[in-house]
Amino acid sequence: MIRHLITPSHSMLTTAIVACALVVLLAVYPESEAQARELLAVRVTVAKPVVDGTVDDEVWQRAKTLPLTVERKLPPNKGAAGKAWLQAAYTDTHLYVVLSWEDDAPDVSHKTWTWNTSRSAYEEGSDREDMAAIAFELEGPFTADMLSPVEAIWDVWHWKAFRTNPQGYATDKTHHYLRSIPNFKANEHTANDGQPIWIARPEDKGASAEASRPAPGKRTHDKLPQFLPTTPSGSAADVRAKGQWAKGRWTVEFARSLNTGHEDDAVFRPDRCHPMAVATFNHTGNMDKASDLIHLRFDHPSAPASCTDH
Repeated sequence: MIRHLITPSHSMLTTAIVACALVVLLAVYPESEAQARELLAVRVTVAKPVVDGTVDDEVWQRAKTLPLTVERKLPPNKGAAGKAWLQAAYTDTHLYVVLSWEDDAPDVSHKTWTWNTSRSAYEEGSDREDMAAIAFELEGPFTADMLSPVEAIWDVWHWKAFRTNPQGYATDKTHHYLRSIPNFKANEHTANDGQPIWIARPEDKGASAEASRPAPGKRTHDKLPQFLPTTPSGSAADVRAKGQWAKGRWTVEFARSLNTGHEDDAVFRPDRCHPMAVATFNHTGNMDKASDLIHLRFDHPSAPASCTDH
């Protein structure tokens, strides 16, 4: 079932760009359950973590760390790999996830309006921010591969170093994958079976965590931010996220209710495993490196002993 679709931005209309940009969480073609890595969410027994990107809370000293290899799946530089790390924790009401990854320098501006003297006009700059994304199963089979030949909907949390980090949020959205032409705006791609697949990436309902403004008609400064900080509302405000860069690594803390009550969000149940995947972006608006399939498992009496047994 497809819900409340929003037209994708004009910057993603060309097929070549969208093919890369949409593969935010691309992993190898569906791997088996036995190959999936497990991320164990530990129970918060003292104070809940503060979402500030510093991970010095007591729970993160106890939580197991899942090391990952994130790899570029598309040209250019296909196969280029990097290191990432995941931790998870939960309370009766919330899930917390920490994603860290290698990045030699922080990029914290994005598509800045830059004055072109010869044209007497502002142009979009070449600067691009660092980003990260986490995706979870919402409807249909979750393969961690955006070009799988299956219909599905993913719940996606998209943190952005410039557009959302100052406000302390991630852009909350869904990814919709369809095998037939929809009656709403979506982009056509070629799935792994050689047949078409249509992909839409609407943000959740409510005011967005990011907002853009058109280029001013008159010069006021040589450079002006294209994106302005905003406070999200409704379902778009579900995911808190804050990142810090230090010593060649980004660390981002995410927090969200186990059950937001919104139909465009996954419901996290401690008694089951939840398929997921992550991706990291280094100075780019397109997919950089992504993980393979991961399973989130809760440290809970009713949880399965292993996600491969689930």
